[in-house]
Formats: sequence, structure tokens, C-alpha cells
Amino acid sequence: MKTSKLFISAVVLAYVLVSCQPQPEKMIIHTVVNFEGVTLNAAGISPDTVFISGNSTFKIINKAFWNGGIVCSTNSDTLTAGYLNQFSCIAASGAEKSRYFAVVYTPGTFTCPANMYGNFTIKSIYMTNSTYAYLDMKNGSEFGKKFGAGDWFKVILTGYLNSTETSKAEYYLADFRDGKSFLSKSWNKVDVSSLGQVDKVTFTFDSSDKGTWGVNTPQYVCIDNIEFTQTYTAEK
Repeated sequence: MKTSKLFISAVVLAYVLVSCQPQPEKMIIHTVVNFEGVTLNAAGISPDTVFISGNSTFKIINKAFWNGGIVCSTNSDTLTAGYLNQFSCIAASGAEKSRYFAVVYTPGTFTCPANMYGNFTIKSIYMTNSTYAYLDMKNGSEFGKKFGAGDWFKVILTGYLNSTETSKAEYYLADFRDGKSFLSKSWNKVDVSSLGQVDKVTFTFDSSDKGTWGVNTPQYVCIDNIEFTQTYTAEK
């Protein structure tokens, strides 16, 4: 029994010694990209083909918004239909009554490269319709139909990490299926945590209204308050 007592004593001593050593501490770092403070031109939009907000970089492809991209805006015209009002948000402001938001036109992309604390895990994004897309679906236009029973319009987010796709997430900006009559007019916090750790996110769209050239619905979404977390292990 003496040997057993010595063995137990040694284990207890080892546990005490380990317990007394500094242990790594996990810290959760929260980051929210809200576009406030981005430099805008006289038209109330970001003039540059690349702009940075928080930890993320947003860009217009090939220096023309019609080729796809993301633009920061403060445009709040909720009445004027058509592409000349493409930078306005139907909610008339940014999320939570802020002034700034971003407008995405397919295929929009933003990047969020790792920093000293590692990769970013995306959690949520506030989303709603642009005025252009909203009025097109509500009233119809030369190219797009007035939405009715069975119609739908959604944005598809695809996450990437080190050029490898992580996952996809979808949000319906309009949903008239199964007796519903939803047409997004206010900001909604959308859970996109299924994308996981990312360094790039792309936006594409799909709709029940298609023609010879693909989707007829204006392929826009307004976004704000992109929420990220990072898990950082620090020595005490």
C-alpha cells in the first residue's frame, strides 16, 4: 500500500503544479462592420472602386458598378423606380436608423483577411431590399414582373477560406410561395454563421422571374452591420 500512496501523492502534486502554471485564456473578439465614416462623394456614394470599412475590403469589379460590386451609400429615396435610383435603400436609412449602408450588385464580393488574432468567423448581416428591386417586384417594370403567388427572390452568400468554399447561406428578399406575401422593406438581422471562418464572401441572386438572359429581377441587396467573431488564445 505504500507504493500506492506514493503514486497517489505524486499525481496530486503534479496536478497542483500544473494548476499553478499560467493557463491559456480564450478570448472572443467581436467586430461589426457598419460603414459609418466611409468617404462619400456629392451623390452620397463611395467614389472609389475599393473602400475599406472595419476589417473588410469592398470593391467594384472592373471599375464599373454594372460589372458587379459593393458601394457604400446614404441614398434614401424610397419612391423613385428604376436603375437611376439603384443606390437607395427601401428602408430609407441604414440598419438601426444609421445613416450609412452598402448596396450589393451581383456578383458582389468583400474580403476579410486574417489578422494577428487569426481568421474571422462571420455571424450575421443585416439585409433588406434596394428601392430599385423593391419597386420592381411590387409594381412590375419593362423587364421584371409584378410579383404574385408563387414568386420569390433570394440572395445567396458563399463563404471562402484560402480559396476553398466553406458553405452557402440564403435569404429571401421576397417570398410569395405557399400563401406568403413577404417583400422585405425593413432591415432584418440574418444568421449566416453556417459560412464559418471566412476570408471572402460573395453575393449572387436567384428569382422565380427569369427570361432569355437569366434573372429579370434587379439583382441588388442592401447590407449593414456585418458581425464577426474571432477566438484568440492568450497567455495569462
